[in-house]
Amino acid sequence: MKKLIWIVIILVIVGAVWLSGGEKTEAEPIKIGALLSLSGDASAWGENAQRAIQLATEKVNEQGGIDGRKVEIIYEDTGGDPKRAVSGFQKLTSIDQVTAIIGPLNQTEDVAVMPLIKQIGIPTIVPGYVPLQNRADLSNPLLVWMDAEVEAGRLAEHVFNQGTRTVGVIGTLDSWESTVTKGFSEKFKSLGGTVTVEEIIQPQAAEARSSVTKILATKPQAVYLGTYYQFINSTKALSDLGYKGKVFSIEVDNYLAGETSGWTSGLQFIAPDYYQDVFVNMFETRFGQAPGLPAGQAYDATNVLFSFLDQGVNREKIVEAMKKFNGYEGVSGKLQIAPDGRTSLPTALFELQDGKVIRLNTLN
Repeated sequence: MKKLIWIVIILVIVGAVWLSGGEKTEAEPIKIGALLSLSGDASAWGENAQRAIQLATEKVNEQGGIDGRKVEIIYEDTGGDPKRAVSGFQKLTSIDQVTAIIGPLNQTEDVAVMPLIKQIGIPTIVPGYVPLQNRADLSNPLLVWMDAEVEAGRLAEHVFNQGTRTVGVIGTLDSWESTVTKGFSEKFKSLGGTVTVEEIIQPQAAEARSSVTKILATKPQAVYLGTYYQFINSTKALSDLGYKGKVFSIEVDNYLAGETSGWTSGLQFIAPDYYQDVFVNMFETRFGQAPGLPAGQAYDATNVLFSFLDQGVNREKIVEAMKKFNGYEGVSGKLQIAPDGRTSLPTALFELQDGKVIRLNTLN
């Protein structure tokens, strides 16, 4: 009788294996959410970040995943809208049940989801910037982006060290642009320079000519542009009004360089330094174009998260690991987190020459 029972058990096992094709059941993937601006004015940034996250994920999955489990990225398009960022965050955490989140990219979106991050306690890594006053927890979210005030201050030091003592400043009401405008002005004045006038306009204003006219009336030695949104309008107005002095800015990309190629040669700006060649080559091979901002930072953010997941997928343990994190050597350079929570990365001085971006030197 016992022999018959064992025969039946063996036949059941063999049948189960045969029905399953003889394959082992694959472990459930580790789900990671990504809040990115894949449409709207900041879609180029979102696309660069998405491609970089994709590269990092493909690489870890090709190596067997994390603890034998594949990583699955679930993307939510914020459209650059804080409300959409909040709804996307809620979907990822309540419906998709992700283990962690990468993003958002935009400062106003980051601030909007801050209360939810704290409430849920979900590990979040942001390839972006959030002011210290908006961060109740300095370790979560973890920021993989140059502190805006520090970056603007570095440029102010460079401008002052070039012998410039008077500067006219233009910025907008956008939160990040307000930060880099104020950061530059305060640092320049602390060094002994004079800000002749600071013009702050709406990000989507139709023109900047009136503000530029007010600035030029003060006859500054240089003009600083703490704006992406009004970069084209401001530089065109400076050109049309015959300004021949120095112009400085912050984080100009290839799009702005190309759109203003007829009148911005000689303009200098600060931005994150070039990415490592191995990453640039990998990105170009995969997508047929060079990586733009914030591709390198998004790639590093993803790999930093993977390093936490290597220690387990428990949210509380990941958050604890984030509290001890203070640095990482990535494709965008050496990332350092100071005790006060500020993030620093290598930056460089660049110059526009006939629509092309030329690197001049390191600016740390």
